[in-house]
Amino acid sequence: MSRPLPRAAPLLALALLAGCPLPQALPEYPSTGTIAPPRIKSDAATPGDTVILVDPACGGTPSFTLSTALVDENTLEKVEVRWFVDYQAGSQSRAAPLFTQTIDGPADGLNTQRAVSDLVFLPYDFDPVGGEQAFRDGGGLHVVELVVSNGFAPEPAAGQPPLPRPWRTPAGQFETQVYRWVFHYVPGGTCQYPVPVP
Repeated sequence: MSRPLPRAAPLLALALLAGCPLPQALPEYPSTGTIAPPRIKSDAATPGDTVILVDPACGGTPSFTLSTALVDENTLEKVEVRWFVDYQAGSQSRAAPLFTQTIDGPADGLNTQRAVSDLVFLPYDFDPVGGEQAFRDGGGLHVVELVVSNGFAPEPAAGQPPLPRPWRTPAGQFETQVYRWVFHYVPGGTCQYPVPVP
């Protein structure tokens, strides 16, 4: 027998392997040690637009109903929801939440979706006092934020240093999720959501 056959065997094996991808090692990521927060369902948020144009000259008080839902795989824990308007960490009046809600786990221990109470936002109520119309005519805006966590840090006692982000700082190893709506005063904007059906 001639010697080319032993050389052909390795070549044949390589040809067969070329059509069969080799398994690759999975990347390894270091553990961050954080506890995942509930997820805000952005596709369930209403209004669906995150920038809402508001008419600066509505005949009455403009009103917008904001809503969404959460998903939390841990059905045993409580979740806290906090709503903020024009949040500013250094301002006591602008840092405090407008509304808070604690949501218990599902009664059946299975449903991972949690309902969030709607917030009715009245943008005119948050315009600068004494310069309301000028603020609106100048294209002013308001930012409404929904912040959720399964572990907010407690606010410090009087005389203690404030948290870096009052009312929004998570406790150690916890995180937050945020969803925002921006209300921008523009002539011809809307005055209500949901829009009434004629």
